[in-house]
Amino acid sequence: MKSTLSVHIFLFGATFLTLTLKERTLELIGVSVQFLYALLFNDVSSESITLVGNYYSEILAHFNTEVYYSIPLLLILLAHEMGHYLPARYYGIRATLPFFIPMPIGPIGTMGAVIRIEEPIPDKKKLFDIGVGGPLMSFLLSIPCWIIGVYYSDVINVKDYMDSVPMDRSLVFGDSLFTYWSVQLLHGPMDMKTHNLLIHPLAQAGWVGFFVTAINLFPFGQLDGGHVIYSLFGEKYREWIYYLFLCFLFLGLVNFNWVIWGFIIYFLIKIEHPYVPDSFDGLDRIRKSLGFFMLFALLFIFVPIPMTTLSEMNQPTLLEDIFRVFL
Repeated sequence: MKSTLSVHIFLFGATFLTLTLKERTLELIGVSVQFLYALLFNDVSSESITLVGNYYSEILAHFNTEVYYSIPLLLILLAHEMGHYLPARYYGIRATLPFFIPMPIGPIGTMGAVIRIEEPIPDKKKLFDIGVGGPLMSFLLSIPCWIIGVYYSDVINVKDYMDSVPMDRSLVFGDSLFTYWSVQLLHGPMDMKTHNLLIHPLAQAGWVGFFVTAINLFPFGQLDGGHVIYSLFGEKYREWIYYLFLCFLFLGLVNFNWVIWGFIIYFLIKIEHPYVPDSFDGLDRIRKSLGFFMLFALLFIFVPIPMTTLSEMNQPTLLEDIFRVFL
């Protein structure tokens, strides 16, 4: 698949827009089209001009706040893809520039970014370097975004906040071990059932960066984690990778979305990695240590319940219900 620079630039710009405006992107397009239509047919009143002007002022204020989310997250995604692209080019393997994927609906504003490796990777050493570079870069950049963003976030009383906003529309980002411990370190001790963070846009960028990194580190198929674990264990990993996948499916007892991810992995991404020959000299100690570190990091940045609303926040999971029945 050949790509032109203009396509990459357009998708990058569109993703910046959807990251900054999120679900308001389509709203802005609709208002702008209606206003232009009215201008073309000379159907504009002074009142409508005032209303549209006030709307654009509101959008601009929103834009000025949300760039603290969109720009850092764009850099995290770009660094992730460059972590794949640059090693591939270093080894003389053809690869496209990143394709950013805008998402004008939902709370995140993007479906990430991808590059396409346009020829087979010749050995496991090169596979490891290309596979590990992406999550390593996004992991390292997400840390300061999260820590600095959490520092500037406000602690709120959950009950008071629930009384002031619609519970079914206020999104709560779930915690990983790392995010929970870091919040407790910077703002704790804090009872997360009664208090929470109104997170700064920079912290939200870090959270999404961790989430994207964790998804890519799943050790299946041609996900980044699949490249890493296959490079580390070779063909022997086929003896136990399906057992690991079965353990992954049990996450559906905590959040049903992981069952959906299980279907995506099984039918689209695939569980096993395609065969890649061993390199002549194998993986050195530094690469092996880095590979195990990244797989270990997955345990700390993985979010069992990624997102929920305030009204659902303290509801028991299916796993908790099962424990109540049998214990």
